[in-house]
Amino acid sequence: MFEWMRPVRKLLVVTMLVASISVVAMGQATTSQANTPRPSFEVASVRAHDPADRKNFNNFQAYPDGRFTSDNSSLWMLIHYAFQIQPYQFVGGPDWIKSLGFDLNAKPAEVRGFDDIPLMLQGVLEDRFQLKYHWETREQPVYNLVVTKPGKLRESVVKADCPRPFSHPEGIPEDAPCGDLENRMGYTKGYKLSSSEFAASLSWLLSKAVVDKTNLSGHYDVELRWTPESATIRPDASEQNAPDMFTAIQEQLGLKLQASKGPVSVFVIDYVEKPSDN
Repeated sequence: MFEWMRPVRKLLVVTMLVASISVVAMGQATTSQANTPRPSFEVASVRAHDPADRKNFNNFQAYPDGRFTSDNSSLWMLIHYAFQIQPYQFVGGPDWIKSLGFDLNAKPAEVRGFDDIPLMLQGVLEDRFQLKYHWETREQPVYNLVVTKPGKLRESVVKADCPRPFSHPEGIPEDAPCGDLENRMGYTKGYKLSSSEFAASLSWLLSKAVVDKTNLSGHYDVELRWTPESATIRPDASEQNAPDMFTAIQEQLGLKLQASKGPVSVFVIDYVEKPSDN
């Protein structure tokens, strides 16, 4: 169940999603951008990576000046970053989009912000991979995040706004991300999360949409100790008696994940092809 796809949020190589994006509204937000001019890279090269080389698979980097590079990244991973979607929202496509790696080197004509990079990457994927897609809403299993013990969540000690990537203002702790979660083996931590940000971050960890039903309006510092299901990624001996994630959330935060079903916006691939090197 637990997929380690979001480690420490220090570089955009591991920041495929912004936790504050609503799980249900992701596709709708992307669709609404279709009516506005989309920024684009001035130069973008795409080459197939040696399939025998599996080192650093799915490694990519976004830069403060708007450049984007990838070294052996699958199209599946590039789509996730470009369209800001989570794994359970992904539908369709041939097997090679997950197994083959590609090297990208893209540069805009002028300095662009981080928010423009996914939009510019969308154009590269549509042009070089002939990516065609549509959004639709499907009924899927979800978790509803609810409050069971009010007052157990810890109000955030962080008073400043959470920083943009690569900035470190005073008053922001550096041992875990602000406005997001760091997920290690059996340990989860984050500062100044709203309940919706916490729900969206949990959806990455659980590979299923988590819908915020807490009605909480504050910002909270979160720390969880729990036991991974896989024996190959168990925590150290001091954490062997930690509860599973669902129990930990209930006992340590006073919240609960309730299994349910609900509408989820999904990204459906209609057509894609392997690009030629350039």
